[in-house]
Amino acid sequence: MFNKKKKNKYDFYLAGPMRGYVNLNKDVFTLAARILRSKGFTVWSPSEHADYIHFSFAECMSLDLNNVINNCRKIVFLSGWKKSVGANIEALVAFACNKEAFEIIFDKEKLDIELIQLDLSDYYLPYGYGYGHGIKAFNPHL
Repeated sequence: MFNKKKKNKYDFYLAGPMRGYVNLNKDVFTLAARILRSKGFTVWSPSEHADYIHFSFAECMSLDLNNVINNCRKIVFLSGWKKSVGANIEALVAFACNKEAFEIIFDKEKLDIELIQLDLSDYYLPYGYGYGHGIKAFNPHL
């Protein structure tokens, strides 16, 4: 039952801050998705689903986490993700599922991006790296 491998539909799940941003930060999500797609990647972006505006946070997270777990090979984070509760939950789940993670860095003109690989096992909640934060790491083996 669990040994069946299915090919994920998308190369990347696009994660980042939405709540508190104008139009749920859709412009930045759309730009990042467009650039990734122009490079030949497939992308699942929560900002492309109009119903989100009507969903509760729990409903959004249920849909998002299903996609992180089942439909995407990797996760990519937009700037500001460390201050987003939802993106931190997505990061934790991506780490638990052993997904590769990247952060998007836009060039000055916002015409291109650089993908910086992240090691989510080094990431500590909330929103910081390394020891001294008085909190637990994602890595359950520490």
